Amino acid sequence: MSMIVSKVSKYNTLNDFLKSKTFMKIALSMTGCKNNRYELDQILRWAIKNKVPVVEESEADFAIINTCTVTSIADRKSRQLVRRTRNNNSGLKTIVFGCAARAQKKVFEEITEVDVLLGSMQEVITYLESNISDMKKCDDASLITSGEAFTRSRALVQIQDGCDNYCSYCIIASARGKSKNRPQKEIINEINKHVANGFNEVVLTGINIGAYGASLTTRPDENKFAELLEAIFEQTGIKKVRAGSLGPEFFNEKWYKVMQNPRFSRHLHLSIQSGSDSVLKRMRRNYTAGQVTDVIKKLRGISPDIAITADIIVGFPGETEAEFKETVQFVKKNRLAKTHIFPYSERQNTLAAKMEQVPVKLRRERVKKLQEVADICRSEFIKSQLGKKAEVLWEHSRLSGRAEGVTENYIRVRVMGARTAGSITSEVLTTENIDTLL
Repeated sequence: MSMIVSKVSKYNTLNDFLKSKTFMKIALSMTGCKNNRYELDQILRWAIKNKVPVVEESEADFAIINTCTVTSIADRKSRQLVRRTRNNNSGLKTIVFGCAARAQKKVFEEITEVDVLLGSMQEVITYLESNISDMKKCDDASLITSGEAFTRSRALVQIQDGCDNYCSYCIIASARGKSKNRPQKEIINEINKHVANGFNEVVLTGINIGAYGASLTTRPDENKFAELLEAIFEQTGIKKVRAGSLGPEFFNEKWYKVMQNPRFSRHLHLSIQSGSDSVLKRMRRNYTAGQVTDVIKKLRGISPDIAITADIIVGFPGETEAEFKETVQFVKKNRLAKTHIFPYSERQNTLAAKMEQVPVKLRRERVKKLQEVADICRSEFIKSQLGKKAEVLWEHSRLSGRAEGVTENYIRVRVMGARTAGSITSEVLTTENIDTLL
């Protein structure tokens, strides 16, 4: 993508702006998914390695913003973040990249608060490298290590990017491009680095990670995800492996076998989208609601306390009341531990945008109705875990003296007293340390 320069600046060019600085300081922000977070993590690690301080926006020279375009709301939030960041911090420049920047390039080129518009994480790193070569390195240890505050209790590892499915409602395949598998050796090496740095859990991320190893995401039988998990368990010392969103069509007997390893977290997030076969067909999803139910049954047969969470879109074009009720019954029947519910969002240049649309008001009403059912399922799942022991990965301690963490089956735990961020302990779940309404 081309680089553009804002017209509103006390400097004539970005080169003049950079020449005025002793050394470069950057801030990191984003909208969107774990994949976007992973990309910011890579920029963070590059910055620490190259002695580039990562600071708050008010202190930064550049604000690096990773954008999302999964829905029209995500697009709007991305634009708002860019404008707010620039307008609230007159002394910095913005570097904007990611899915929305690629898919909505012309729109972002018109935003005066965008100083540099790039496509990918690697383009951002290349741009930064080209501009720090003539600058002094920062030797202030307190500034360099300040970037560590942006790291978390678990590490993200991208195993795959892109998608070939072109579901009728989705723009991500266009924004991210064709599916690309990361070499297994690279993944193993990265996880081992995380282990050496003290991480106890990694989350495998990507756009369609169930397709890992397949030549195309439309060929689920070719996937090598189970083989990757086996290699991780054999060749790394990571204590817990958590998977990002998985397509139901990719599950096979090898998966069920390797997922019995106690190092695999008892939580799976399924990209289901609907509980109605006719809606799934219009969405161009490659499975039926019945096949999803079979996957869930097999997973619970392996691990009765596993948390099955899911994404559901309601108000998809042409969705009838009967089809909506099928989705409601699907959520009830499968007792999903948590359901992320989204009203359908029209995306330009998709097949679904050309279909007969459900009124926005009705979409919102259906979201509310399904959310009520999903909340009951969530509460019932949490209550079913009371009195049981669970491994908790601790995330942070608050000023109130309470420590917070998440169980391997996706329940938030709060206890009084300090816990080391990133550590794992075994806790008995009670009404005192969990919120049964979450």
